Amino acid sequence: MPDNSNATRLNHYRRWLIPLILFSLSFAVRLAHLVQVQSMPTFNFPVMDEKYHVELSARINSDDGYGAEPFYRAPLYPYVFAFLHRITGWSLFWPRLIQVVLGSLLPVLIFLFGRKLFGNPVALWAGAVAVVYPTFLYYDVSLLITSLMILLTLLLVWQLYRCQERAGPVNFLVAGVMLGLAGLARPNILVLGPVLIVWIWLIIRPLTGLRKAITGYVLIGLAAFVVILPVTIRNYAQGNDRVFIAWQGGFNFYLGNNRLASGWSATVPGIDFTWEGGYREAIAIAEQTTGKRLKPSEVSSFWYDRAFEDIGRDPGAFVALMVKKLRLFFNGYEIPNNQDMYFVRNFSWVLKILMFAGPVFFPFGIIAPLALLGIAFSLGQWRKYLLLYLVLAAYVVTLLLFFVCARFRQPLMPILLLFAVFGVHGIYRQLVDRRWKVLIPSVLALALLLVESNHDMLHLDRTRLDAENRLNMGMAYLERGQLSEAYAEFKKSVLIDSTFASGHNNLGIVATRRGNVAEACEHFRKAVKFEPFVPDRYANLATCLAERGDIAAAVQVMEKAVQAIPNHPAVLCKLGMIYAEAGRIEDARRAMEGSLRLDPYNVEVQQMYRRLSGSGR
Repeated sequence: MPDNSNATRLNHYRRWLIPLILFSLSFAVRLAHLVQVQSMPTFNFPVMDEKYHVELSARINSDDGYGAEPFYRAPLYPYVFAFLHRITGWSLFWPRLIQVVLGSLLPVLIFLFGRKLFGNPVALWAGAVAVVYPTFLYYDVSLLITSLMILLTLLLVWQLYRCQERAGPVNFLVAGVMLGLAGLARPNILVLGPVLIVWIWLIIRPLTGLRKAITGYVLIGLAAFVVILPVTIRNYAQGNDRVFIAWQGGFNFYLGNNRLASGWSATVPGIDFTWEGGYREAIAIAEQTTGKRLKPSEVSSFWYDRAFEDIGRDPGAFVALMVKKLRLFFNGYEIPNNQDMYFVRNFSWVLKILMFAGPVFFPFGIIAPLALLGIAFSLGQWRKYLLLYLVLAAYVVTLLLFFVCARFRQPLMPILLLFAVFGVHGIYRQLVDRRWKVLIPSVLALALLLVESNHDMLHLDRTRLDAENRLNMGMAYLERGQLSEAYAEFKKSVLIDSTFASGHNNLGIVATRRGNVAEACEHFRKAVKFEPFVPDRYANLATCLAERGDIAAAVQVMEKAVQAIPNHPAVLCKLGMIYAEAGRIEDARRAMEGSLRLDPYNVEVQQMYRRLSGSGR
């Protein structure tokens, strides 16, 4: 008789062979990419959002903790990273490696989840693509929420399907916990909550009856609320403010929907484009306009109101912007928001092989059209895939309400990959079955979608992008104290684009540190010339001139700054300081008074004003 126990064990091993292979290959590819990008200056000295997380980690791990204020951004990743940062001895390599291990699970999860919905062939190919999908690799080694959010979103969707298979209270509670955790990572996922009513009514109710279906929905909501509630309580206790999770929503909504919004850029003319500067000005402008000190939730409401004012003035432009954002979502170009992914290819042969931006935006320029085709093929079994449709639709709507970039669409990539492979599978079946009446329209539709997804919508100035990339490298070297290397990168940025004000400004900073005041002043003058509405350009030039002993010229620079940027408290404060150096105490006091009228709660300006008032008596 055959040994059934041995056969059972063999089948068990075979069952886990594919997941093990997927994980091993995935880890190997990601590890290779991680090792290669160590040569980037920004690896150990990050810039922009990664730098924010490193600085926030130090703050969270300090004796004072995060501080007595509500969270500005969703707190899950900052606290996860702070924990990893601390236990790994403040290394930036080891937290990235841990993310690589977690990210290596994604192809396995895609395969296991996809096998239930799409069958083995589609699931296997989708998992294989995920092993080498370049944006997964890129974000797995980035100190950003993106990699974690991809995993949380897929696990949430999988758990909701488990509720379909077995609609017990435990499964609904676990789904709620997953939704709450995802909300603490990126709050826009919570829009899925109301949308799930459709799923409950059309899918769960026929399976369990109305009462159990409603109970399941309530359990999801309660579990999500319980997970989020400690953060809400903490925000109120620390800041005496009703902030549910974080308060950046209003400002982000304005960035995405103001009358000058591009649909993808997280900047707006007239507001500091740096993260720190934009944060400060978001508060300062709101308080200056209202004439009172505002709580964080009130700052957020101010920017929501301002965005709705712009929308109300021209609703047609808002609709056109929404259409543009939808096209951007399915466009193949990986829109940068933190760092230019295509520039990172210079440091990683893995990325260089797996992605490129012309003439086809590979790979998303191929994946997006195939995914749309796969969704169309799946409509004949819409009940089976309804939950995926709802997740896609809800999440895309939240992006349209803010702005679209590469990292914000990443949580949907596992679903899009599965539909893309399903689209290829559908074309193959039509070809094998010789269903020409379906195949020909499908191929024509795919061709049109390929043209649309690979159309250059942004018309980005590659020269300026390259200059900005060099600027980031230089900033990393500057953080490391390597002035020669920083100077070389900043020099490259202005050689690439001679009108790049930030490059000139940073060349001026390096020249100042080297004691070359004359060269610094020349670069600061160019920075003012090319960006005449950025306050720190004038402040740097005025400081440089004052150090050179040319106080009169410094005064002229700051007076010009007031003409170019009126009603800016920092500009008036700097003007007051320069007036004081020139011995014009009464003029200095008036400038400080103007700064305090615009920003009455600035303690440093208050102190300077009191000193000036005392010196004038």
